[in-house]
Amino acid sequence: MRIILDVQGAQTESRFRGIGRYALSLAKAIVRNRGEHEIIIALNGLFPETVEPIRTAFNELLPQENIRVWHAPGPVRECERSNGWRRYIAERIREAFLVKLDPDIVHVANLFEGYIDDAVTSIGAFTSRVPTVVTLHDLIPFLYSNLLLDPYPRYKRHYLRKLEYLKRANGLLVVSKSSAQEAMDVLGFKESLLTNTSEACDPMFKRIDIDSQVKSRLLRRLNLNRHFVMYCSGVDYTKNIPRLLQAYSELNSDVRKEHQLLMAGKISKEKIKELTAIALSAGLRPDELVFSGYVSDEELIQLYNLCKLFVIPSLHEGFGLPALEAMSCGAPVIGANTTSLPEVIGWPDALFDPCDVGSISQKITNALTNESFRNELVLHGLEQAKKFSQDESARRAIMFFEKVNASA
Repeated sequence: MRIILDVQGAQTESRFRGIGRYALSLAKAIVRNRGEHEIIIALNGLFPETVEPIRTAFNELLPQENIRVWHAPGPVRECERSNGWRRYIAERIREAFLVKLDPDIVHVANLFEGYIDDAVTSIGAFTSRVPTVVTLHDLIPFLYSNLLLDPYPRYKRHYLRKLEYLKRANGLLVVSKSSAQEAMDVLGFKESLLTNTSEACDPMFKRIDIDSQVKSRLLRRLNLNRHFVMYCSGVDYTKNIPRLLQAYSELNSDVRKEHQLLMAGKISKEKIKELTAIALSAGLRPDELVFSGYVSDEELIQLYNLCKLFVIPSLHEGFGLPALEAMSCGAPVIGANTTSLPEVIGWPDALFDPCDVGSISQKITNALTNESFRNELVLHGLEQAKKFSQDESARRAIMFFEKVNASA
């Protein structure tokens, strides 16, 4: 088969989050496990600054001629009304480009791109001749539409349009039992049109020795001056950050004096202002809550290795990759007992009720003050992380591509 991998998720703003890391690491694993299949990476020329880094990522894995770049007029981001005609053209240019590559299967790592940047994804806008498989991470915006779609009419139109494209897919890779159930219950996909590839983190997420000077520079730059509890993911409604802040404020005063709460990763100034106000109203001192801003993968790995505790309090996750990354780095991890997180974390004692501030606070307290429990979290996490393999995910994906191709 000739398999085309659309990895725009590794080009857009998503490249700073788990979805972008998923897109790139799965593509690399598919290339490693391709066997006799031919793999072509398709890149969007509207993100020129990302092309060479992605080419470099496939050095020694794939011939450079197998990395193709398509070009369309831009800008096309859907948040700007004036871009509609260019987006219409760009969707058809992309699909025509894919047709000319004569694919047996096209895989789209994340279809829900293109609202705030110039990603272009569609299925059947130009032709229905291209068998397409899409990774479905979750349907969170649709499931929480009263909060995440209805107040934003333009974004709602964008999301529902992408949802209609998704329904045209020949099959879905799902990343958890939870996301598989959503595909069947919400979209009506038959189970035979799904395969659970799960997720896995890049091998670079592991326990490391950190030079004392490197550690000091990093902590000083981030204004971390004592032990820290870490969170790293988005900050939308389902991430449940206000309850995390409230729960942290309810920790014993002695525990709080010895720790800081780090919100790692790229967060908008508006959200930082909003979360800071929530923290202050909950009684946190200004130095107790730290926002890192963008951190490189190297720094993120260092932070996972250095944190005293990693917390993921989400109401809903498609998978919850940061939890797995943190466990792979030897961080003690606790998280919500909802959707996919029990699958990822894999130990009931490490879970809490994300709707109960007291439950979150109690679990954080236990993890910070009970050294035996914290050590158990570390050992369990390292063993649990071994159950997730990107190569195994890739092999499952390729087997599914073969199945879809045979039935197309």
